[in-house]
Amino acid sequence: MEITPIIITIWTIAILIINLDIVILIGSKDLSSRVFALFSFVTALWVLSQGFLISTADPITADFLMRTQYLLGIIIALGFYYFSIIYPNDIIPSKKSVALSVIAVTIFAYLYYFTDTFISGVYQIASLGRWAWTFGPWNFVFDVSFYLLWTISLYHLFNSYRVANDKSKSNLRNMFIALLLGIIPPTMANIFLPSLGEYRLNWAGPIFGAIWIFIVAYSIARYRQMNVQIAIAKVLIISMATMSVINIFTDYIFGIYGRIILFIAVTTLCYFLYKSVTNGIKQTAQLTTLNSTLAEKVAEQTAEIRKAYELEKHARRDLEKLNETKDQFIMITQHHLRAPVTRIKNDLAATLSGDNGRLSAKLTRSLEDTDATATRLSKIVDDFLDITTLKVGSQILNIGTGNLGLLTEDVLDELRIDIEKMHLTVENGKPNIWPDLQIDAHKMREVLLIILENAIKYNVDGGTIEVTTDSRDGYFEIVVKNTGIGLTSLDREKLFKKNYYRSAAAMTVNPRGMGIGLSVARAIVRAHKGELTIGSEGLHKGVKVVVGVAV
Repeated sequence: MEITPIIITIWTIAILIINLDIVILIGSKDLSSRVFALFSFVTALWVLSQGFLISTADPITADFLMRTQYLLGIIIALGFYYFSIIYPNDIIPSKKSVALSVIAVTIFAYLYYFTDTFISGVYQIASLGRWAWTFGPWNFVFDVSFYLLWTISLYHLFNSYRVANDKSKSNLRNMFIALLLGIIPPTMANIFLPSLGEYRLNWAGPIFGAIWIFIVAYSIARYRQMNVQIAIAKVLIISMATMSVINIFTDYIFGIYGRIILFIAVTTLCYFLYKSVTNGIKQTAQLTTLNSTLAEKVAEQTAEIRKAYELEKHARRDLEKLNETKDQFIMITQHHLRAPVTRIKNDLAATLSGDNGRLSAKLTRSLEDTDATATRLSKIVDDFLDITTLKVGSQILNIGTGNLGLLTEDVLDELRIDIEKMHLTVENGKPNIWPDLQIDAHKMREVLLIILENAIKYNVDGGTIEVTTDSRDGYFEIVVKNTGIGLTSLDREKLFKKNYYRSAAAMTVNPRGMGIGLSVARAIVRAHKGELTIGSEGLHKGVKVVVGVAV
């Protein structure tokens, strides 16, 4: 075996790659890092085999090493393919894909070692002192597989680069460029040129191809936030050990110039090792200082947080009191409003009945309009009072046995004139068999009145109202469907999120409405531990109201 500077360089590169793989395996537990370490370790084996191939004089050994090199080449390509899939998000490849790859490598190994289909033999070129080889009829299978795997892998990395965030984009860019440029020398020197019968540069592939190994490893270490200082220290120590091994061969291979170069290299490595250790000591000192003051800082922050919490708690109590005062003020104001409105209605009733003298037809119509306005005002005052009393909890429900079916019939009878004016068809499904429930009959009648009034008011002339029932999950449900103006999806979202919301279509039909009724109805139903929901398939497609009360 002849030891030359080229062989020593190749073996040195292989040792450094193996050392780098060990550092990555120790420093990172990520799947992509481990896959990279494994397939770059195969690359190191390929570099070692290239050094042995150049140094050996035995044709049998040369033949074995040449077949091994090509087999390792396909394994490296497959390893890089899986790395490009996994990196940077640690996406686990499918088991089927891995199984197919293992089968493919097994087939390649059999064809390389036991047949001449890929490589038929080796021979030595005496003038070059290099081994050459002849290809079998199926060698193109290796070429196609190798080039295709690397092309797909680079494409995967490029796609990852396009969608990456700013943090990993630069690492992926460096990795892509390094791989693109780093694979060209080995491919040209060890695959493309030998296929043309040129073997003089096959030593260059391992040397130049190792560049991408170190650039990709740096990108992984930086992106994965490994302990780079420890990694660098390990690399430097083993690099110095490697230089010491090289020193054994320096006397008769490199001479005085080799010793000078070796001295400069070792000195440089010692400097970087010193810087790495010094930075580690500084960081340790900073960490010690931080730990010593951490308890004090935590105590200060805790005190500030506690103070902010107390202020927030007092503010919340003040707001609750203010809200309660506001509700009480509204209730008192509504009670004071009710008295004059009632007085106005009583006086109007007496005047219209003739108690205060005979009225002309024109004056009678004017007073009737005023009475209708006073009635609406009285209803608004009652609605406000209902909302406030339910909100502050001063209104206690008068729970007793009641039947929603009978209440529904009663309400529909009250609204009969309005139903006839709109020429509506009402379908009320068997109210006589509805179950008796524990409810406040008076309040639930208000709920049904509000819902059925809306079903009439916002319906279309000649439309329908359908009242059905359902029982599920311990609830008795009344479902009221109408063929009215309907609701848009935006209206449905805002209906109960925004207090007293009215859709544009509803305001067109009834400009005087205030949207209070549904809020009152929902508050009453919820006071019964039930729920009121409203649905619609869209504008002009009607509305479905569901009232559920616990059985």
